[in-house]
Amino acid sequence: MSRFRIPVHLFAAANRTAAAVLRCVLVAGLVAVSLSCTFAQAKASDYDVEAAYLFNFGKFMHLSMGSKALRRPTFDICILGNDPIGQTISGFASKEKIDGRPARIVRVRDASQAGTCDIVFIGAKDNDTIREDLAILSGRDVLTVGDSPEFLKDGGMIQFVERAQRVRFAVNLNAVRKTHLVLSSQLLRVAVYVKGGPKPEGAP
Repeated sequence: MSRFRIPVHLFAAANRTAAAVLRCVLVAGLVAVSLSCTFAQAKASDYDVEAAYLFNFGKFMHLSMGSKALRRPTFDICILGNDPIGQTISGFASKEKIDGRPARIVRVRDASQAGTCDIVFIGAKDNDTIREDLAILSGRDVLTVGDSPEFLKDGGMIQFVERAQRVRFAVNLNAVRKTHLVLSSQLLRVAVYVKGGPKPEGAP
């Protein structure tokens, strides 16, 4: 797995516990399975870890040549609904760049406002409308991420899951293939499960 350097100021706005897990997850290039990351995750909240992953997903995705989507001046990570993960990610992403563009955290009230986002997080608190939200976004070039138990089954692309008391993620390639989004093989290799792809050993 390749590594990449993360600017020190990335963690300036986060508290010491959040900074530890964010640094560990990001520098590890999404793996977050070393003992140091395990220790950091034990101290951090799930929101800290999910925020680190959410920001980092943008570094492992791109649009295919066939996409007609306009390249926006900012890389927008949208938070649908009122979810605490937005507060965490806003603290360290505001001065960073993804795909050469300044990262921007945007809160949206409904799925219709998320169609121009690069990534949208739909929290479990909005469980009553998740299936409807994903149906609205289906086929759009927006990476949909969530943490509800049925997120992949409902048509989401990446779902946060817990494995051995650590936050990890699963991927639904069937949903991704309806768009022009392309996910890096590096990201797929560290997913605990890839729906629509080769089934890893031990996957349900």
